[in-house]
Amino acid sequence: MDRFTTRDLGNQNVSIARLSTGECAAAAAHAASADLLFRIRHETVEIAGTVNKLCQVRRNDEGCDLRKSEYIASFEGGNPPDIKDKAQIIATVSYIDDFNAISENAFVSPSHPNLFLTGGEGIGTASGGAAGFLNGEALIDANTRKMIFDTVGEICEASDGAQLLLITIRCPEGMMIAASAAMGQTTFTGGISIIGEYSKLCAVHQRDITKSVDDQIKKQVDMGVKSILVAPGSYCADQIDKQLHLPLKTAVYCYNYPGQAIDSCVSMGVENFLLVGNVGKLVKLAAGITNTNSYASDGRREIFAAHTAIVGGTASQVRTVMNCTTCDEILALFTNWGLRDRVMMSVMNSINEYGNIRSRGRLNLGVALFSEEFGLLGQTAGTKNVLVKVSQEQFALSLRLK
Repeated sequence: MDRFTTRDLGNQNVSIARLSTGECAAAAAHAASADLLFRIRHETVEIAGTVNKLCQVRRNDEGCDLRKSEYIASFEGGNPPDIKDKAQIIATVSYIDDFNAISENAFVSPSHPNLFLTGGEGIGTASGGAAGFLNGEALIDANTRKMIFDTVGEICEASDGAQLLLITIRCPEGMMIAASAAMGQTTFTGGISIIGEYSKLCAVHQRDITKSVDDQIKKQVDMGVKSILVAPGSYCADQIDKQLHLPLKTAVYCYNYPGQAIDSCVSMGVENFLLVGNVGKLVKLAAGITNTNSYASDGRREIFAAHTAIVGGTASQVRTVMNCTTCDEILALFTNWGLRDRVMMSVMNSINEYGNIRSRGRLNLGVALFSEEFGLLGQTAGTKNVLVKVSQEQFALSLRLK
């Protein structure tokens, strides 16, 4: 019988126990996706099962950039039929830019159609009609696949998006381990199998995300930065760079919590705050909504409908706006009606008002809204002045970070 040690984590007894290769792979994938989507750095991942466990993970900085993240879980040897050797189970989670680069043998999940899972170096491939696999598929068992899809899918949901992600599991020692185990046999598959019972991994909590926002701002403030660039994410980055000449490489990502970013900047003594991003997220600020996750709040149609009426739109136009399903659909109507500039000016005035209320007048605040289709839609009154100062400091910061 394995010996377990326990520690208290959030009022729960959590064991440092023998882990399966499947649990290690899922934990590494969880940490990599949290890092990629929220810049949350994990050192351990909690796994809930018959016995709660902690998996130690570490970030491979050399395998990380703005488009991918890589985490390593150290495997110490599992219960039969898992392998007995020590090994590193590595998960890389990356944005998909080209579907042609995805292997035709990649696993997909009906529950998470935005995610693709494949095996890399040291993971065996099925051949000869292996039970539960098609020829050429990575030997990652069904329980592990479900663990990985569920934990990464849950993190995508917390980010309020269905990002197209590729998850690659590999084990550098896998080929040697498998070759040694298959000595004198004919079952060598080019690497190890990843197996394990299905377990639930800890969720990413709101407090983890808001702490990430705080940490990003603090890092810049500690470097002497007083003018902060903030964005919900990288969406519309090309439009922002093209029209404001402002790359998002040094931006603080606030995700669904622009209010938290404002609060944090006020408390840390930031002077200039520029918030740029997609209209679908940031238009909600016009109604004082600062948790923009669609599960928590929406109100986009209602905001646009109200401001349509404010600028003199007809009752018929207001009803038409309320029947729309996307912001771009609404903006196309405004363009056809000749109302877009007036509506957006009214919206930006409301955003400016609520932003100053939230910051208690202690920030020079600028907000600019963008659409992939329509480009720059509007900006608050102080945006141009704030933009000059933010551009200067963020450019200097980018040089220091090279």
